[in-house]
Amino acid sequence: MAAIGSPVWVAETNGALGLRDQVRFVAQAIVRELALPRRGGAVLAADRTPPSTPVAQHVIDFARTVLPAPLLHHSMRSWLWACMLAELDRLEYDDERLYVAALLHDVALADPHRPGPDAACFAVHGATVARGVVIEAGGGAALADDVADAIAAHFNVAVPLSWGAEAHLLHAGTHLDVAGLRRLEIARSSVAEVHAQEPRDGFADHFLAVMREEGRLRKSSRAGLLWRLGMERSVRRAERTVA
Repeated sequence: MAAIGSPVWVAETNGALGLRDQVRFVAQAIVRELALPRRGGAVLAADRTPPSTPVAQHVIDFARTVLPAPLLHHSMRSWLWACMLAELDRLEYDDERLYVAALLHDVALADPHRPGPDAACFAVHGATVARGVVIEAGGGAALADDVADAIAAHFNVAVPLSWGAEAHLLHAGTHLDVAGLRRLEIARSSVAEVHAQEPRDGFADHFLAVMREEGRLRKSSRAGLLWRLGMERSVRRAERTVA
């Protein structure tokens, strides 16, 4: 049975959770919820230099044009958190792949690229959009596929390192920003620096509004199932913790 969020699973399901997948997904969510948070409060630099490749420049220009401010800041924060967690975990990664994936991971939540009601999963649809953006920017097929795979997987409960450092770190960065996972491993001073660079103003309300719509339209998706499991409560709680 293909792992939820993997390229094989995406090809087989287009992002729709069957009954067996729903049981697996809920079990994974429960295990994560019960896990004790690690603490440490490491002081990590929040001032990171984005890659300067032509693809990266095209993607940031695209993101600034397409994403509303709350999602643009969220995407940048997710990249910063991912870089910081990579440093904390001593993980090597490709700068361009991680940056591009972070900037495009929520492209399907922006109005110009929202999927239609027949789409099964916003993350899978967003992966397809992102692949096209990378190709349009002059990126090769390998870069486009890696970015797309990371985006399709990012709404999983977990993304193992074996799926690639960039996919693993994109998941870690986005889930820290949305759900507060691993927040206690980073010093408050470092968190404050990230928020000074990329403010959280209006993020929770905006994100929950689009997730509520995803939950209504795509009940069999990972977003739809997480919404029914109490995503709103988790995001509100995390907003107090992360901020």
